[in-house]
Amino acid sequence: MPRRPGRAALACGLLPLVASNIYLYNQQTLEPDVIQYRRVGMYAPDDSPTIGPPGNGNSEIKIDVSISRVSTLSAGLIQVLVFHSEHLDNVGYLEPGAQQKTYCCTSTLRKLGVPGCESAGHAIISPGKASEEVWQQDVTFGVNESRSQLLADYRVGKSGVHYLFFSSCDPGTGPVLIDGSTVWMNPYGFLPGELFHLLPFFGVMSLVYLGLGVLWSVLCARYWRELLRLQNCISGVIALGMVETATWYFDYVSFNSTGTRGVGPIVVGVFASTVKKTVSRLLVLVVSLGYGVVRPTLGADGARVVALGVVYFTFSMVLDTVSNISPITDISVPLRLLFILPVALLDAAFYWWIFSGLSRTLSQLLSRKQSAKLTLYRRFSHVLIASIVLSAAWVTWQMVVIISDSLDDRWDTLWIFDAFWHVLYAAILMAIACMWSPSQNNLQYAYSDELLQDDDAEHDDEGDEDGAAAKEAPSEAFSIGGEDADGGTGKCD
Repeated sequence: MPRRPGRAALACGLLPLVASNIYLYNQQTLEPDVIQYRRVGMYAPDDSPTIGPPGNGNSEIKIDVSISRVSTLSAGLIQVLVFHSEHLDNVGYLEPGAQQKTYCCTSTLRKLGVPGCESAGHAIISPGKASEEVWQQDVTFGVNESRSQLLADYRVGKSGVHYLFFSSCDPGTGPVLIDGSTVWMNPYGFLPGELFHLLPFFGVMSLVYLGLGVLWSVLCARYWRELLRLQNCISGVIALGMVETATWYFDYVSFNSTGTRGVGPIVVGVFASTVKKTVSRLLVLVVSLGYGVVRPTLGADGARVVALGVVYFTFSMVLDTVSNISPITDISVPLRLLFILPVALLDAAFYWWIFSGLSRTLSQLLSRKQSAKLTLYRRFSHVLIASIVLSAAWVTWQMVVIISDSLDDRWDTLWIFDAFWHVLYAAILMAIACMWSPSQNNLQYAYSDELLQDDDAEHDDEGDEDGAAAKEAPSEAFSIGGEDADGGTGKCD
């Protein structure tokens, strides 16, 4: 953590991932001229989306810490500040032309008349009404005194992101060690306000996957003799979706009840999520390459597909594990880029290969006049294009929010950042499941050595019933729905 004379070092993350809302301090070092902080979304009792145990309608931050120091030659001071994010601009001082705030008042700044710099060795808090909204507790040390205790409660009166600062601005204090805990309790429990809506969201998503899984299983059982390998892969992806969303749901239930997140559920959730993302990308890729439809095997492409999948799984697993277990503020920017960049490049490789393969497959189907398969693949391409457009628009909106520095103002809607990708993924999966749903006509979409003609062409004079049956069935066969009067299934447009 960088330090400058007369400045307090403060690492402000955009959206720190909270590993626990009961934060334990175990001999944690606080150096002179440094500010350590935590930020958590808190609901006021009147604004809480729900009320229940263990919060039972109370919204508070409990501080129980013991602070000790090595040097006792002079008196010392550690300040503890708690405030709403709307007062963040009132804490500290930004010098003209500087990029980093100064949080500690020095004799030099005091002589310059910096607002809020009333006493050297104290935190800078702008005077006026804002200063009254910043909760302050001074932990003092007398000469030859090495330990001091702070036991206090802060009642949340306004919903929003709340900051807790441990400020060491007095140079005479020296390095200190912090032991104890801070407990952040919302009216409904320990779950941070930023994450609360993910609890019911993952509950709903797990039910969606369960419903899709039941319907898909019924169709697979009914047409098990005609199942394609592609449909077995879809079954696996649906199962992974159920495991992933159910794991995150119960993880958040436990988090809300206990205040801590177990490593086990996180690992299971991350593993299921990573496997699902990898398998789904490989599934879309091999379908785009025409496997099982216009070519019986992937040939030389098979080894490259497997290699890309293994590499993607490895890097994605590392990124997701680090993102879910380690607070983002503990990771330096270069290290974060080291985790994110390979996954981004691999995703780009997937997109390029998928669309180039899809283009070739469409051309082959068009040249062979296999209209039913061509219609199916055109629908498939429309789904992929729509997903790319929606993804690009969503990423653009996210960047606008981040650049505008309005994350604290949008704290209670940031959960949508992650929820969108789960919804989009489920929508794509359901569209693919709809197009490739099991039916009695499955095998007509499998690869065949026989050169098929245009479905709309007139039968020639020599065509008999067997010849007509060899032709492709209409695309109505690819749907999830009940049988019609002719034994087919309804359209899935």
